[in-house]
Amino acid sequence: MSTITPMRRNWTMALIAILLVCGLLLPLTGSKAYAANTTYYVDSAAGSDTANGTSTGTAWKTLTKVNSVTFQAGDKILFKKGGTWNGQLHPLGSGSSGNPITIDSYGTGNRPLINGGSLASGAAVYLVNQQYWVIQNLELTNNTGLDNSGTATVGGVPRHGIYIESNGGGKLNYFRIVNNYVHDVNGCFNCGAVEPHTNGGISMFAGGASDGFNDVVVENNIVDHVGRNGINIWDASYHTGDQTVVIASQLSTGLTVQNNSVSYTDGDGILVFGFKDSVIQYNVSNGAGQKMITGFNMNASAGIWPTRSIGTIVQYNEAYGTQTTDTDGQGFDVDLGHYGAIVQYNYSHDNEGGFILLMGPYTNTSTIRYNVSVNDAYGGEKGVITFSWGVPEGTNIYNNTIYIGSGLKNPIYCDGCDANTPGTWSFKNNIIYNVGTGTYAYPSVGATIDNNLFYGNHPASEPADAHKLTSDPLFVSPGTSSPGLSSATGYKLGTGSPAIGSGLLISGNGGKDYFGNIVSSMAAPSRGFHEAGTFTAPVQLTDYANDWSVSNSHSANMMFDSTNPSYFNGDTSRFKRSSTATGYVIYYFADMKQFAANIYEFNINLTKVKFYSSPNGTTWTLVASANTTPAATAAGWAFTQYTPTANLPTGTNYLKVEFSDTTSAWGTQLGQIVISK
Repeated sequence: MSTITPMRRNWTMALIAILLVCGLLLPLTGSKAYAANTTYYVDSAAGSDTANGTSTGTAWKTLTKVNSVTFQAGDKILFKKGGTWNGQLHPLGSGSSGNPITIDSYGTGNRPLINGGSLASGAAVYLVNQQYWVIQNLELTNNTGLDNSGTATVGGVPRHGIYIESNGGGKLNYFRIVNNYVHDVNGCFNCGAVEPHTNGGISMFAGGASDGFNDVVVENNIVDHVGRNGINIWDASYHTGDQTVVIASQLSTGLTVQNNSVSYTDGDGILVFGFKDSVIQYNVSNGAGQKMITGFNMNASAGIWPTRSIGTIVQYNEAYGTQTTDTDGQGFDVDLGHYGAIVQYNYSHDNEGGFILLMGPYTNTSTIRYNVSVNDAYGGEKGVITFSWGVPEGTNIYNNTIYIGSGLKNPIYCDGCDANTPGTWSFKNNIIYNVGTGTYAYPSVGATIDNNLFYGNHPASEPADAHKLTSDPLFVSPGTSSPGLSSATGYKLGTGSPAIGSGLLISGNGGKDYFGNIVSSMAAPSRGFHEAGTFTAPVQLTDYANDWSVSNSHSANMMFDSTNPSYFNGDTSRFKRSSTATGYVIYYFADMKQFAANIYEFNINLTKVKFYSSPNGTTWTLVASANTTPAATAAGWAFTQYTPTANLPTGTNYLKVEFSDTTSAWGTQLGQIVISK
């Protein structure tokens, strides 16, 4: 997206490295350490810095006091609701596994407000080389009231609502950024030597070759009117010189960005950079790309996008109102140096630059499925689907629904493509309802285009498709778009639609459509994002542990391991933890009765492997299970299979697989699991 093209984004590590945040209120030296597992209170009206801070009646008063303390594992720092503090909150210390330090609120009224507007630069809340922190239930702003955008040649200064930095701190573990309101942050759009995408509302940045993050959840935050980016999680250690080649072992891990609302950002809405197996879900990006600087070469913005990463799942998000400025402007993007993305079940509408940008040739094996795009690409400069610098190798685009209204253009567009930049890609089972006037521009070399439905206007450039349909798909109520994932119901297939049951069966299709309806693994599906056929639920659900498309959810510290398959009976991928905190994977499979879970262990206490059943995903019951005698595989590893000792309780719809051994994060791994009726 903000497509960092080879010409536009080939920043050196010196340029990527973030400046140290200015304006720290107190130095690290001379700070005082306090006892662990203590709750401290801060009251901006009635507090006193000479008090002990351990009760509401003896609360501290200022940020200066809080910043002078080195907090311990399990401590809580509670700010009184309705209070306001000016400056920077930079508490010291780190928590520990299972015992983080928490910043939170107490009392009644509005969230406590931390206002960083008086700072010369930097963040309202700042952590550096610290780990095991929870930041929640705060209001944050950081606006000097001046134009800090920069110019085409001169940079502004970085500003943030929340900024967490690893600067020589190594891989930092466990962060929870939850339920905060971040607004009015006048970050720089051109930040000079600092990569501009790394400042804005909620930012995390790791700059050194050994730096990074693990086990991060950013959820339920409201981010509004910030610059440059809304939520930016960035690990710059992904390469060793060639910025188009991602080194998997150097990526950060365990990231979930979910249920956030991001609106009116100068640049991007949500950006994930340098992570493995992240999940970006149930977020809303509205009005990204509000700013541009004439003559600046990095004006590009998009709503939600990963780059320089592996295995990101982008699902159940909504992106709308993204502006093109002088380039890009898509709701979604899979950008330079990303491998194995899955973009599914998303609602894109009214984005000036289109639904999605797919960046080649340094990106590959993306799957784009069960999404709906309505009235995107209204700027007419790009396409609803845009390829940039060629089609990413191995791209599979299937079962999407695209509605192009009157006066709109270009269902598919290739930006910078030529005969030397094609990739092998497929376009199947999609519906394009085209009332617009645009054309199709795409590399036909390497393309497999089959079983699509093209309705409405048919330009001469419309793809050849041996099994195409051109009749009305009979949408329930097409033509309009409005916010909310449920608003896409107007593009369901109506009774008698020719798209029903006429699609091509695709292996590994995810098993469900945008609305959660079953997609058969044996019978011909419908075309488009809505499966209108009725299928019997499968009798088995199998997860090969190579992506997150089968499971329902998982803890943030669960990740893939595809190393040394010869140690694991040839299994090419397993699920393991990235930290010793309890980890889990949850499966939804209605009325399940049995399961068989393959577990690999390396001298680990197998009593710490547990299974729980639930009818609703909320109330859990421990499942009595048994396992086979562990059999050695190789290099100290052993294999065992768990099964329940009896059928699961009637009405079981959810199964949780839990690892809780604290002696090793990687020593217990879940291979293939089969759940059956």
